[in-house]
Amino acid sequence: GSFFAILVCLAVAVPTAYADVIVPNALANVEGNSNNSFPFNINAFGLSSQRYQQIYSSTEFSEPILISGIAFRPDAEFGAAFSSTLPNVQISLSTTSTAVDGLSPTFANNVGGNVTTVFSGALSLSSLFTGPPNGPKAFDILITFGTPFLYNPALGNLLLDVRNFTGGTTTPFDAQSSLTPDPISRVFSLSSSGVNDPTGVVDSAGLVTKFVTLTPIPEPSSLLLLSVGLAAFGFLRRRPH
Repeated sequence: GSFFAILVCLAVAVPTAYADVIVPNALANVEGNSNNSFPFNINAFGLSSQRYQQIYSSTEFSEPILISGIAFRPDAEFGAAFSSTLPNVQISLSTTSTAVDGLSPTFANNVGGNVTTVFSGALSLSSLFTGPPNGPKAFDILITFGTPFLYNPALGNLLLDVRNFTGGTTTPFDAQSSLTPDPISRVFSLSSSGVNDPTGVVDSAGLVTKFVTLTPIPEPSSLLLLSVGLAAFGFLRRRPH
């Protein structure tokens, strides 16, 4: 009986799936109060390239997560179905000590020490524009990372850093401006220097973002313990009486 209980405990110890996180949390099922075309729909504004940073409050995350991608939803009023490929995009994530309402206009000052390039290259984006007429639409504008990022909210806020080197056309995304307290804010380049501009414009708006998470794989040690335990249990059951 006690041996079987140990096996049950070992099985329970195998990690469960992380839950996807939508930031701002309050807008998981509510349309944002704004729309935004930066940084993936910049041709509509006469921009040929752009650097864009968005910060997310650590208080929006209840536990560490392994982020395998991000997803956005089209704005219900101004968005539309689309499919396009942006030729050259680089996306990085980092844990930052910068406060949500304290972003520096100098991009480099906001980047954390564990900065990781999670995507680089041609970026294909699309949306079927499905969902209620007044929104929110489905989070179907998906970016899958080539390299996942482990984010621990206990260590600081989360910084998304996008370099759109060659522009592109998508659709306006759902966005939010000025929540209280504000869980997101951003800084973005608007000059002719585009992605190479060291500084940008700071405001309190941002894209409503879904962080897509990976299901963790059980540690080898846990699997070994479980398999050894099961084998031993089978041996005990087979012993002659």
